[in-house]
Amino acid sequence: MGAMLLKQLYILKKVKNFLSGFLSKVRPKIISIPINQCRHYCGFRYGSQSLNPYEQYIIGLHQGKSVEELRENFEDFLRYYRPQNFGDVLGVELSRHIPLWLYPWVDSEDFPDNNGWLDTIDEIPDVMTHFCSQGIKKYQIKREYFWLERAYDVISNYGYKPLDYSYIEVTELQKKNQSVFIVTDGNHRLSTLSALGFKDVKVKLNTFGKVKERNFYKWKQISIQRYTKTEALAIFHAYFDGVSEFKKSKSPAQIID
Repeated sequence: MGAMLLKQLYILKKVKNFLSGFLSKVRPKIISIPINQCRHYCGFRYGSQSLNPYEQYIIGLHQGKSVEELRENFEDFLRYYRPQNFGDVLGVELSRHIPLWLYPWVDSEDFPDNNGWLDTIDEIPDVMTHFCSQGIKKYQIKREYFWLERAYDVISNYGYKPLDYSYIEVTELQKKNQSVFIVTDGNHRLSTLSALGFKDVKVKLNTFGKVKERNFYKWKQISIQRYTKTEALAIFHAYFDGVSEFKKSKSPAQIID
């Protein structure tokens, strides 16, 4: 009886150790990172006083600038920010058409045939990263103002106190001993923290792991020959450099009431 009990305890301990190790791998990792190492999807830097429409809007709010002027500048940016392919986003010359947000390290064989743009204007969920040839509806821009101003009001009054499910989320790109972080959720909150003078922020690291430069030869989009090795690395490095200007569209978007 004693030997059986010891065996059961041994098995339970092994199961406990296995579960502990497994959960440590899948449990979101919370880390503190410098804000100036963060990047918007579009490559805009945070905490650097360079082009970043979200950050500039909230910095203006914090400085007491005219809301009407801030909104006019934001809408002017949106009208002319109309990237036709992923190369346009980051200022990288590509030998073939790559639709928006098809990262070279993404493990997918899907290939949108409409360059990542949407078919109808009402489908736009985010005016910074989704586009439609019909233009932009005014209410979609007003929704951005609401999100930006709410983030500023809440954090400036109550601080940044995220719960487990509400941390700013990032994907880490690693080059040797350097890292930058693409913000996959929480750009409005991060803009507020930067505007308020924070230098570091606690974030949740996406669980699929780091994107490491040294592993580029394993990236899916290279292996299926959508990107050349040179082009894939140029996209990767563009996030480290950050985007300080953008290619203005010759056909600005129509803003529809």
